[in-house]
Amino acid sequence: MASKRPPSEALAAWLVRQRWFAGKTRRIASVELTDTVGVGDAFIGIAVIGFEDGDADRYAIPLRARAEVTDALDDPEFCRQLLGLVAGGGRVAGERGAIEARRTAVFPDGAPDAAVVRRLGGEQSNTSIAFDDALVLKQFRRLPEGMNPELEMTRFLTERTRFRHAPRLAGYLEYRDAEGGAATLAVVQELVSDARDGWEWMLDELKALYADVRRAGGVPTPEKIRRLATSSLRALRRLGEHTGQLHRALASDESDPAFAPEPITGGDIAAWLEAVRRQLDEAARALGRRALPDVPLVPTALDGLRGRLKIRHHGDFHLGQTLYRGATGDFFIIDFEGEPVRPLAERRRKHAAVRDVAGLRRSLNYAAMSAGADGIETWARAWEDEARREFVAGYRAATAGALFLPESDDAFERAVAVFEVEKAAYEIVYEANNRPDWVDLPTRGLVTAAGALGRLGAAGAA
Repeated sequence: MASKRPPSEALAAWLVRQRWFAGKTRRIASVELTDTVGVGDAFIGIAVIGFEDGDADRYAIPLRARAEVTDALDDPEFCRQLLGLVAGGGRVAGERGAIEARRTAVFPDGAPDAAVVRRLGGEQSNTSIAFDDALVLKQFRRLPEGMNPELEMTRFLTERTRFRHAPRLAGYLEYRDAEGGAATLAVVQELVSDARDGWEWMLDELKALYADVRRAGGVPTPEKIRRLATSSLRALRRLGEHTGQLHRALASDESDPAFAPEPITGGDIAAWLEAVRRQLDEAARALGRRALPDVPLVPTALDGLRGRLKIRHHGDFHLGQTLYRGATGDFFIIDFEGEPVRPLAERRRKHAAVRDVAGLRRSLNYAAMSAGADGIETWARAWEDEARREFVAGYRAATAGALFLPESDDAFERAVAVFEVEKAAYEIVYEANNRPDWVDLPTRGLVTAAGALGRLGAAGAA
């Protein structure tokens, strides 16, 4: 296999053109294939990418065994062979390490060698392959050592809970290096058939709403919004319910140390506030001369969480992490790996459940303003207000009495506002680095979140 490895220079040039490669803004100093594991006529290369700033990342790169660089995941037969490895629960030895496969009781009977294979679009950090309308294999491109939360969370939800608004885990692949260290290479999950990307569905709903508004005109009122946007608002209430059910499921097993809820301490609150402040500092640097709004982030801002429970949560929750099934008017929640740029230990850490609520509410703002709201911004803001209200109403109904939430409504809203500040500041950094023309959107979101925090009286203990 070594003789068929592509030259390091060619592999480096190919990497920077891939959507999933996270090092595009840094100069590559070296590319070393530390291991290769053969799968049919192709192989999975374990590549350590060194950067000129001294950092390094490890990637898993399926390649055709040719001198030129060709992604093996573009080959249906290679994809079937990967799925077959999971189906058989096999092990394939490489030059130094090995790939080990496991299947769960969810994996369907029948050989995968005749499955229709198609590559799914939309993802950036990973690659997903669908097999018929039954299964989807997600291969993680970056390969940090340890268990990926996507595997850990979906296995827990599948095997230990009754939550069924997330795809069930059917199997997975792990890479084990020569020293015995393990890393999650891929997961296989049930495919949610007849479903659309939740973000794309919501944008279409809003475009239709905005077209109606432009024809009819008038001043937006809650009654008009509810009449014109019935389907999107009803669906968001259901999404709120399922988010609450997800959090209840994740908090349901006290016997598993990785998932057992733990009391939120003063140290947790101080650490979370400090993380928000660091994110605000990063946003300020990203904006350069433009000033950030004054954020009333006082030490008591999260006191409503003190003594409540921290749990595992989604960690990167937005409409793009959902699937919408039109036949049932329902959402499924997907992609539990957290923010891929953060260390695995941080992504697996227990946190305040309301952080997911904040992430989804920020996504509603993005949707409202990204669907062509020019000239009808008052309608877009009115829809967002109703959308936020419906999502939270569904969430609160599903989590009534939950010990992982603040006891009062004001304390709940205050905590959500703090994490909306954090999320908006994160978005400012992202947009400044990737889509500078969009940076005004999260900047306005930060102003709104800071204003809400001020109105709620962040200095008052709940």
